[in-house]
Amino acid sequence: MVRLLLILLFILPSSEAVSEDNRLIITPPEWDFGTIAGKEKVSREILIENKSSEKVTVTFIPTCDCLFAYPSSLQLSPGEKTAVILEFDPAGYSGIVEKDFIVHTSLKEMGKALYPVHGRLPAQGTKEDHAGKEIGQAGKEARVIHAFYYFSPGCRSCERFLSRDIRKLEEEFEVTIIVNQMNILEPEIYENYHAFLEELGEEERAYPALIVGRHVLQGEREINRKVRACIASSVGELPENKLNGAAAAVLPARHLTFLPILAAGLLDGINPCAFTTLIFLLAALAIAGRGRREVLIIGLFFTLSVFVTYFLIGLGFLKVVRAAFSFPIISRIIRWILVAVLVTFAALSIYDFTIIRSGRPAKILLQLPSALKRRIHSSIRAHAKSAAIVASSLLLGFLVSVFELACTGQVYFPILVYFVRIKREASGFLYLFVYNLGFIIPLIVVFVLTYLGIGSDRITSFFQKSMSGVKLALAFLFLCLAAIIIIT
Repeated sequence: MVRLLLILLFILPSSEAVSEDNRLIITPPEWDFGTIAGKEKVSREILIENKSSEKVTVTFIPTCDCLFAYPSSLQLSPGEKTAVILEFDPAGYSGIVEKDFIVHTSLKEMGKALYPVHGRLPAQGTKEDHAGKEIGQAGKEARVIHAFYYFSPGCRSCERFLSRDIRKLEEEFEVTIIVNQMNILEPEIYENYHAFLEELGEEERAYPALIVGRHVLQGEREINRKVRACIASSVGELPENKLNGAAAAVLPARHLTFLPILAAGLLDGINPCAFTTLIFLLAALAIAGRGRREVLIIGLFFTLSVFVTYFLIGLGFLKVVRAAFSFPIISRIIRWILVAVLVTFAALSIYDFTIIRSGRPAKILLQLPSALKRRIHSSIRAHAKSAAIVASSLLLGFLVSVFELACTGQVYFPILVYFVRIKREASGFLYLFVYNLGFIIPLIVVFVLTYLGIGSDRITSFFQKSMSGVKLALAFLFLCLAAIIIIT
């Protein structure tokens, strides 16, 4: 749904984004082929209307061999309306299917957009999922060939090529072929691929695409027909092919390791606006007459709720950003807005550091608004005395997480954007788990210390002494995140 909304910004009329006299309308804005039981190809007609004042060229590029467009490229005069036939081949697919056409137009306001195709097929068993794996054989270290494979995840023929054909080619030529897999729906990868094509004087024609050395093969048929000749010409080269700068740029950036991600989550967990809420919770539990054992139980379920809530928020945000980043223009806008915000947060954190050092911690700028503080405190008071300890703790953890997001999101959201820019989906989920684990560690520590008899006054005293250092560390983190987003 989120992806569709972003697509509609490019395709449907909008009084704000595109003027009445300068737009292209595709009807319908997506193709839902519903549920189909057979294996026959399905098709439908879509209408394209040029409501601009200039002649427009429109090209449909399928992201897998299961999609076809007739005609795949056409020109529309001002005011002209014409039909295009889209076709989907369901052979080899089962379950929910989500595919896309890349739509190129000569309109500057539109540029590139995605036209979604989706539906459902009966389950037919499982397929091997090799997305994200690197193909190679350890026993042939003497001759190594590096290749770059551009495809849309879930492409049937792409998976077959990566899991079977590569192995056959390795055995045939007695080499190790290391395939760097590139998701063409990621804007940075798509742009760098285009830069490489321009350097070679090539045009974007079809997907999947394979680069071996300076050979570019586009489409399944061309890959099957010419890949052996490309491999043969590459045999005997250096263990690592020396690609030019444009091709090398498509390699994924160096990834964050688990430790820095865990540290970022930990630092966000002791963010003053989050930690002061925790201290207020401990005080409210003490006033309510909760014993140490009850505090521990409440703390465990509260912490569990916080973890699950932030993890689910992160999953939703990852989906939104991935959809937005499939469009290069939106990707650039988000990137530079985020950099500006992070630099601003760094400056404000340094200012807060000076305010705390001067003995005026209540005057810091980066803290929760008073209205949100009152709502959080009200929720804590209401649930601190509840007899339903477990249910009340889970609900309280959810409410506090949502209310605090305005503050904790200052670190959380930039980290999530970074995951989207450099990571495949599965790895992004794993790093999301690690980050949130770091975020709840301070909660666990505080509740355990309370259970062991450490009073909230000692915890508060320790926090107050550390607050200025936390602010300085947050400023450093904001600057590091800004720098990372610029260079990745």
